[in-house]
Amino acid sequence: MSTTTFDAAESAQRRVARRVTVGTVVVLLLVALSGLEAWPLTSFRLFSTVRTGTSVGLQLQAVGPDGTRTPVRVPANQVMSTTTHQFAHLAHARPEVQRAKVRAWLSTAGIDPAAVTEVELVRTTRSTDPTGVSHVVGSEVVTVVRP
Repeated sequence: MSTTTFDAAESAQRRVARRVTVGTVVVLLLVALSGLEAWPLTSFRLFSTVRTGTSVGLQLQAVGPDGTRTPVRVPANQVMSTTTHQFAHLAHARPEVQRAKVRAWLSTAGIDPAAVTEVELVRTTRSTDPTGVSHVVGSEVVTVVRP
């Protein structure tokens, strides 16, 4: 093979590599700038959450016949622990779906649904002080479900 043929083949490979690289960068930039979540091209939203000293979260509280409130804590080693993100949709679900989900969460948390008069979905606002200690600064009942 002559040097000229080798240089031409190498030059062609470099052009292809350059086009692929530039094309990939252009596609990534377009997807990022348009705000699309086109996996696997982007997952920027996974890392874009700004964390401040204030956070808001949802939790369930079981209310007993005497008015005692007990937080419904689903153990992390249970399959149901992966469903707590559904708390946000509970208020808009049909009543029979609400009851089924609440009964499942209660059972998984080790709370007898028959011993509970109602379950409150509570939005809690927490503030972290400069030392890193979190304090509840507000809470509001979002919805009430009778299991």
